[in-house]
Amino acid sequence: MTKNILLSSLLLFFFSTLLPAQQRPSQIQPPENAGVVIGSLVDGAQQPVQYATIFLYHLPDSLSRGMVLADEEGQFSFNPVEYGDYYLDINAIGYKKHLTASFTVSKENPIYRLPRYKLEEKSEMLEGVAIVAQKNMLSTNLDKKVFAVDGNIAADGATAVEVLQDIPSVDVDLEGNVTLRGSENVTILLDGRPTNLTLEQIPAAQIESIEVITNPSARLEPDGMAGILNVVLKKKKESGFNGLVSLGSGMTVFQNKAYFENYNGNINLNYTYNKITIFLNYNFRTYGRHSAGSMDRTSWFNTDSSYLYQENQSNNRGLNHSFRTGLDWFINKQNTLAFAFGYNNGSRSGESEIFSDNTQILNNNKLVYDQLSSSKDKNQHFNANANYKKEFNVKGRELVVDLFYSQRDQDDIIRMRQLYDIPEGLPNYFQRTETQSLNRNVATQIDFVTPIGNGGRMETGYKFSMRVTGQDYSLFDGHIEDKLPVDSTQINDFLYTEYINAAYFIYSNSFWNKLKIQAGLRAELANTTSDLRSSDTIIPNNYFNLFPTLHVRYEPSDKHNFQLSYSRRVSRPRIYQLNPFVDISDKLNLRVGNPELQPEFVNSLELGYLYYYKMGSLNVTAFYRQRNDIISRYTQVLEEGLDYTYTLTSYENLNKSQNFGFEIVYSMRVNKFWRFNLNGDFYRMIINSDDLIDENLSRDWAWGFRLNQYFTFTKDWDAQLNFRYRSGSLTTGSMGWGTGGVGQGRRSPSYSLRLSVRKAFFDKRFTVSLNIRDLIYRKDTEIHTYSYEETQGYDAISIRASSQFQAYLTFSYKINNFKQRKLDRMDSSSEEEMGE
Repeated sequence: MTKNILLSSLLLFFFSTLLPAQQRPSQIQPPENAGVVIGSLVDGAQQPVQYATIFLYHLPDSLSRGMVLADEEGQFSFNPVEYGDYYLDINAIGYKKHLTASFTVSKENPIYRLPRYKLEEKSEMLEGVAIVAQKNMLSTNLDKKVFAVDGNIAADGATAVEVLQDIPSVDVDLEGNVTLRGSENVTILLDGRPTNLTLEQIPAAQIESIEVITNPSARLEPDGMAGILNVVLKKKKESGFNGLVSLGSGMTVFQNKAYFENYNGNINLNYTYNKITIFLNYNFRTYGRHSAGSMDRTSWFNTDSSYLYQENQSNNRGLNHSFRTGLDWFINKQNTLAFAFGYNNGSRSGESEIFSDNTQILNNNKLVYDQLSSSKDKNQHFNANANYKKEFNVKGRELVVDLFYSQRDQDDIIRMRQLYDIPEGLPNYFQRTETQSLNRNVATQIDFVTPIGNGGRMETGYKFSMRVTGQDYSLFDGHIEDKLPVDSTQINDFLYTEYINAAYFIYSNSFWNKLKIQAGLRAELANTTSDLRSSDTIIPNNYFNLFPTLHVRYEPSDKHNFQLSYSRRVSRPRIYQLNPFVDISDKLNLRVGNPELQPEFVNSLELGYLYYYKMGSLNVTAFYRQRNDIISRYTQVLEEGLDYTYTLTSYENLNKSQNFGFEIVYSMRVNKFWRFNLNGDFYRMIINSDDLIDENLSRDWAWGFRLNQYFTFTKDWDAQLNFRYRSGSLTTGSMGWGTGGVGQGRRSPSYSLRLSVRKAFFDKRFTVSLNIRDLIYRKDTEIHTYSYEETQGYDAISIRASSQFQAYLTFSYKINNFKQRKLDRMDSSSEEEMGE
């Protein structure tokens, strides 16, 4: 009853008239030493064609100079545009592709206006074709798929975690861990660079698009066995001043209790004057996370066995501030300089309670206690980059130099109390852990591109990167809470350093206007050092590797497209996987790293087919991956004297595995009211662990699908309905809570339904959106983990539950129509109107 009253109250906001209207700019003037390209699109009934994809190509070299979407009125603009000769490539689902005649943007004629163009109803495509004619569109390129986030209602008030949940073949679990095609080994980039930010620290309001790169070219680092997810942030370049301001709040329900802890605010500002573009983004967010669960574990060691039952409840709250600013300076026609700086500050606190009942069956020893924990952490993150681009007199020849630096520092304090019920008289145990973590990234990259031969293109470059990660950990424990001495055996000062020198070469060309080939090779020399300074132990590891890549596209007609790609990739061990320190903060579930871990390598092959027709498109991709020296979590059971058994989780290099399957993306516009996107994936995993892991946990079939539906009720009302299902699958599992170990296992299926509704006011300058997440969902996730050996083993069932029903209300206001600047009438002798 309370929930229904609350939702009804929230919906009333959609009928409010809150702000006075604000006039739009009547014209757009080109910046100094640059021009503007504008136009509008209509169908056969002279109605606007919304969200068409328009590419601007440089005539001498046919290289893209940008891509935009037509707005709700079918209008678009490129601003600024350097002087030169260009042509446009216009695409919209259900309509014929249009290549315009060439035109010139010059100092004498800085404004080019494409006359109102009527699109013919025929499906076409191009190299960066839009698959879904909507704001939440999918576009494909030779080596990646791009999913636009800007305009997605479900992203209002969300973070990158929620955004990724709508990406085909990507899954995010209860802890925010990301998998791609069933693999956790995914590299997350922010604007093409490594980041120390977590996905929860990236607000969706600042995300332009998500790039899924499963077989990257040789120019990109080969890290990430499953591929790369590149989060592209917003940075508008329209002339003058524009911006977007949004405020939101949310309610979550967990175990029939409502929590009002989620608030967020976001400001995106941009200003362009002459040759300078400045942007500034700020976001704050408060949030709450609630979870609970249980675990039943039976373990045996030699002739004895034990039973462990645990219940867990945890509540966490956090506050995060994020700031980004930057400047682009278009020095002249051939030289561009850009700077960007980001700062993030976050804090989090939490409380958890674990009830444990551990019974040693043979000796009838019983250990029952409550474990109460509280935690606090603070972190701050800096990043800065500088970019210089030089275009030469030879068309298509350019030099790019990029410098990047980032650092992240975090302090954690965890206090824990174990209050014993059985055996009687056992003194209570108290523990405090203090951890200081650091992460530093330094990189410099030089890229050179030039035309070569008859229509060919050569790209080469060099990159140096340095990564330093460290952890200084101390444990204090005892039986008197306010007088805890440091445990000298539990001091861990670990530093991992990695230097990589890399060079690459790429050659590409087109044949007969139907066949496009890109071949590349990347060479890397890596020097790493694992330094356990608390025990004066240094472990070096140096290795040299070659990473070939190949991308082929064949277009027999304008409706059919075939793609073939191959790449060799690497997964390097992370600091927590290498650190040999034994973490005993949970005495029943210990963790330890393995400093002898070697990198994991993968060979990845994909074959794709794209078909376009009048009402939509079909994209089918088959993939195959072979992994060698797999880095895998491994859990075993051990015994502490005759008192109790415990699990120890570490990391091992397994032999190899194979992963193959396919994914399908089908998009269709049924009518002007309804369009949908249906995508699914199905894959097989086979692991050869040399009998280290049970065969039943080494073979797996898994599948899942998403149905995203988009509804346009009126010009100012639209909605989304997103359903997601994921079958049961192999998982690293869970055995314990807090710092509990993880092991080989299998996860139960999951599903969820989300509803999003948005109402626009004042000619779409002011919007109110309501997002309801987990409208229907599976409440609990079950994880079954086990290991059966001749003299030892365990069998465990873990149940996890997190926040249930969630409702978020977001208000947004566009300054000078930030998202899509519509044009009225231009100062020109032409009579065509660019009116609204």
